[in-house]
Amino acid sequence: MASEMAGRGFFRAGKARHAEEAIGRSEGLVTVLRLTQADLEPAEEALRAAKDLFRAHEFSKAPSGARRAESLAIALDERFAAYQRAREALRIRINELRRLGLHTEEFEAAEGRAEEKVGTAVLENGVAVPNYLEARIVLERAAQDGLALLMKANAASNRIFLAEMAIEALGDMNGITDPRAFAQGALVALEHSLEDATRELAVGDADGAMRIATEIESRAERLRAAFLESGALLDRTERRLGELRAEGIVTERIERQLAYARSMRSKGVLEPCLEMARRLEEDAARLAESHARAVTGLQDAEVLYSRLVREGFHSYEADAAIKDARRALKEGNYVRALEHVDRAHGAFVRRRNAREALAKSLAETQRRVELLNNADFPMLPDVQEVLGRAEREFRQGNYSGSSEDLQIATVLLSQGSRPAAPRP
Repeated sequence: MASEMAGRGFFRAGKARHAEEAIGRSEGLVTVLRLTQADLEPAEEALRAAKDLFRAHEFSKAPSGARRAESLAIALDERFAAYQRAREALRIRINELRRLGLHTEEFEAAEGRAEEKVGTAVLENGVAVPNYLEARIVLERAAQDGLALLMKANAASNRIFLAEMAIEALGDMNGITDPRAFAQGALVALEHSLEDATRELAVGDADGAMRIATEIESRAERLRAAFLESGALLDRTERRLGELRAEGIVTERIERQLAYARSMRSKGVLEPCLEMARRLEEDAARLAESHARAVTGLQDAEVLYSRLVREGFHSYEADAAIKDARRALKEGNYVRALEHVDRAHGAFVRRRNAREALAKSLAETQRRVELLNNADFPMLPDVQEVLGRAEREFRQGNYSGSSEDLQIATVLLSQGSRPAAPRP
């Protein structure tokens, strides 16, 4: 009996030592972790409960209470460490955003919400613990949003820098004769847009800043291309006009427009200048073409008219048209000269058609007269005389006189062919 009691006492003493060691380990761990800023109150409360069980000689329950305190302390320390890392990451993002001049109120508010989450305890296995988990999620989400904004802001900032370089490159091109006027016409609007992009970035609209900066860069490149192309076009057109002047072609109208286009280019009005330069090159080509056509057309008309005159053809309308064409050619109005040449050809055609019709009528009338040679027609000699005169006038080119005599002969023939009126 005594030995049994002694055995029980030894076993109880062993449990007590085990419980005491477990409590000691937990207390040491809690003491060490207390050096951090983590809220270990739940673990300390569990440790106090384990000590109370030990003092109540609940040696079987005390170790589990100690282990629970140890587990709580480790979990809280890990959660707090993760919370701290998330908060530091967010603060780094906030500082980076501030260096770019961006507003950070939204992310600072997220840090405040996370602190409120920590102060709101949650129950885990019946124990109220600080809500480090949800607070960390709030901080991590804010840090991710901050990183996304930071990446966009950096990209927008780089694009703004490139846009600024594009503006400077546009203003530093060779061939700018009046830098101040050029800047007023081509650069001022771009610089205002650059200010808009910087302002959008400052208020946190990185997408808007990126869009504006990209448009600036693209427009600056278009203006640069317009400046170069317009210069090449104007130079080429000027050389072509010199060649045309050497050929005696009047180029004053295009030269005045060319000077105006160069003035536009020097003042930075580049896109309208490019359109005008393209049109002037086409005008120079059309001028050369119209001059060649006018000269050739007038020469052909003069040759044809000379031949027709030798054949007895005379036309006041054709003569006036040729004179007008010569005058227009001398004045450099080659399109109008072509119109007068066409008018002369029209006169030629009308006179030729009239001549052919008159010749046909003369021939038909001559056949009618021949049929009356053996007939009793007392007016036949008069008809033959008038018709002969009409033919001579026709050969001499006096178509008007020939036509009048032909009409007289036709009337005489008609009177002779009427039946005689009965005598009363």
